[in-house]
Amino acid sequence: ITAFLFSKVILPVIFGRPDIIETPEVVGRELMTAKRLLQEAKLHVVVRDSLFSESVKEHIILEQSPIPETKIRVDGTVYLTVSKGSRLVPVPNVIDMNYQEAMISLRNSDLRSSIVDSVYSSSVEQDAVIRSNPYPNSKVERKTVVRLTLSRGEEPLPDSLEVDEESSQGWRSLFNW
Repeated sequence: ITAFLFSKVILPVIFGRPDIIETPEVVGRELMTAKRLLQEAKLHVVVRDSLFSESVKEHIILEQSPIPETKIRVDGTVYLTVSKGSRLVPVPNVIDMNYQEAMISLRNSDLRSSIVDSVYSSSVEQDAVIRSNPYPNSKVERKTVVRLTLSRGEEPLPDSLEVDEESSQGWRSLFNW
């Protein structure tokens, strides 16, 4: 009883009652803007949750508690739910990029990469991406692995000193060997 009287009666008489304000509307605002508005109103901000949303961009406030215009004490706390943006992201076009550039581009899109094959190509530089799977501009979930096929460059000419058995048969018959 003493603690209750002290905190609810005596302290407010000595130090004054805390100011009561209305919570500002921050739903639909960008997180940094919402934090600034709430802090300017002398309120504390806690991001309670973050959710994927196909219709709301990343870092936009989805919900707030208490709701706007609710009476709250100065130094009270407002809890926010923030959008993580879409769960799906488009696969960037990494065709003809060298592997390092492609890997960085995929990582910046919150995707992973894996080299699954390499083939000779006279039209694509060595270590450049020839194919990606899923294809560019496909929508995939974040953290999806994009499988890449890289160019090995131009196919080397066969060594003239090496003679395979099949091609040597023609020469042998000419000389009766």
